[in-house]
Amino acid sequence: MKKSINQILDNIFSKKNYLLFWLLVISFLLRLIAVYYVKDTRIGHEQEWGILFDNLIKYKSYSFHTFDDQMIPSVFMPPMYPFLVYLLQAATSFEGINLLYFVVFVQIIFSSYSIYIFYQINQNFFSDKISLINSFIFAFVPLNVYVCGQISSVNLQILFSLLFLKFLFLVIKKQSSKNIIIFSLISGLLSLTRGEFIFIFASFAFYIFLKNKINLVNLVKIFVITFLIISPYVIRNYIHFDQVVIVKSLGFNLWKGNNQLSTVDGFETLESKEFNNLKFKLDNLKKNKYYEINRDKIFLYEALNNLSYDAYRYLKLFIKKIFSYFFIDLNSKYVNYYNFLHIFPISVLSILSLPGLILFYKKHKIENKCLVLYLFINLIIFSIFFILPRYKLTILPVQIILAAYFIKYILEKLNMKKYDIR
Repeated sequence: MKKSINQILDNIFSKKNYLLFWLLVISFLLRLIAVYYVKDTRIGHEQEWGILFDNLIKYKSYSFHTFDDQMIPSVFMPPMYPFLVYLLQAATSFEGINLLYFVVFVQIIFSSYSIYIFYQINQNFFSDKISLINSFIFAFVPLNVYVCGQISSVNLQILFSLLFLKFLFLVIKKQSSKNIIIFSLISGLLSLTRGEFIFIFASFAFYIFLKNKINLVNLVKIFVITFLIISPYVIRNYIHFDQVVIVKSLGFNLWKGNNQLSTVDGFETLESKEFNNLKFKLDNLKKNKYYEINRDKIFLYEALNNLSYDAYRYLKLFIKKIFSYFFIDLNSKYVNYYNFLHIFPISVLSILSLPGLILFYKKHKIENKCLVLYLFINLIIFSIFFILPRYKLTILPVQIILAAYFIKYILEKLNMKKYDIR
């Protein structure tokens, strides 16, 4: 007798390790092919990451600005990604295009490993079969494929963010020393990768404590270990700037997302006449080691003045940024943003994740609450500033889970009606 379709599917997906292995292999190969055609062409250039890379590699100095031939210690960008590139260069002695290829290759490995971590996270909510399907979707969403070729910290952010969620759930289930240490280690590394993560980390640490999912002793351990991870960089900044700080770009990023010409993805060109006064202040800023600190203060005051002067305009922009982040940007100026291969999958997942969010949150399970909290914190934080297309990857794993939860709910309801004999 022929097997039913369901029996055949069950038989295939029962070989989860075999299928998962080939999913990772194919995902890795796909990324290799994709970055051959779509990738950044230089690892060093005249903006942000490139200057930091060049100064680290050539002069062993984490610096962005140079005054009177003296490099000024920088605190403008989170240090994790530049130091990773520096370590890769130091370990291989690669330069130029060879270093670019090697960094991209490492990012492909990170991205492929992220798929496996995402699979493990899914197992907190779904069967192995659905977890594998969700991982397949995450692996082949074009945004998650071609971003491997970008010289950006986004690949590190995704990997560490997924590891953070994985070990958060493990700590909730079992407060072993291993889980506590790894969770704290990941939290520290992520704090050095994403400037805003220190707030996300503290929020979750106190949340699971208030929910009695971790005791006070282990909470203290988490904070101590996390601080030890970030302390060398914090001490370095205190020595140079007399401030306990990880990154000092709050003012600039707030201004970029909240000025007279800001759109969803921000606006930062100072040449427009609207910014003549701001440009004058910046041009006359004293050129010393506190330059980045004082520069950011000027941007911060300018942004706060904008927000207080025309609060209604920026409230509307904030709502628009939330919509663009959760769904899509209806007025994006980025090249190929509206390419069908990009816009279709993220649109479908975003739409399905909204009803899934409501159903998912109704479940009285701490893991569900944590995932929803993670989504909302990211939505609020990023929307306060600005939304770039690649930022979607930060919440896309959560949206895939929510969309799958909604589809599962609908299929279960349809199946119940099918066998309802009333």
